[in-house]
Amino acid sequence: MENLSGRVYQQIKTLILSNQIMPGQKLYHQELSDRLGVSRTPVREALTRLVEEGYVSFLPNRGFTCREIGLEEAVELYELREALEAFAVEKAVERLTEPALDSLRRKIEQYGADLGKPFTRERLRVDQEIHLEIARLAGNETLAQMLERVFERIVLKRRTDGLYDPARGLVAHEEHVRLLLAIEQRDARRAVHLIRAHIQEGKKNVLSDLEHRLAIRELRPPEPDQKQRSLR
Repeated sequence: MENLSGRVYQQIKTLILSNQIMPGQKLYHQELSDRLGVSRTPVREALTRLVEEGYVSFLPNRGFTCREIGLEEAVELYELREALEAFAVEKAVERLTEPALDSLRRKIEQYGADLGKPFTRERLRVDQEIHLEIARLAGNETLAQMLERVFERIVLKRRTDGLYDPARGLVAHEEHVRLLLAIEQRDARRAVHLIRAHIQEGKKNVLSDLEHRLAIRELRPPEPDQKQRSLR
């Protein structure tokens, strides 16, 4: 059962991170059991684990819901991200090699090439890979793993349906290019300054997005009571 529970956990987490389960969506044991072809027990165990990790919330008499990042949590995560990435880029400049630099260039070029496409989680994933590549260049696996978890909480749990400012993608690409230039020049001080500024701008964008969503939600009528579908 442990192996099955772990597999179901990974499957549900993948559904969340791939946007097939949206933030704020209610999660029902029977629906997930039918979807994954398993009994309710491993689903319940997987959801409990996801609650512990912060991907799912649980309220008595309300059941399970895919968590949506809140304003306070977003601020905290961006503060942590800024600290981690400032350290990472400084170390990356110290350890820089040409093959590693080429890999970073390709990822930034890919992000730029995708700017003409609709905004999707794939674009978020490419952006994430740019920053994780810098963390990997720092040669600190623990740092890279911590940053990846932060990205999962910030980037992959963000909605991508309609409130994103397209101009931000172009600005972000320009910031990536300036950051790349500083890294190429082995200018650690400037690279740290640029990555901090880049993350702070991203933080403003995410907070604005979340504030819009909260305002819209307050104007919507409450959802019908679905206690009969509760999975307690």
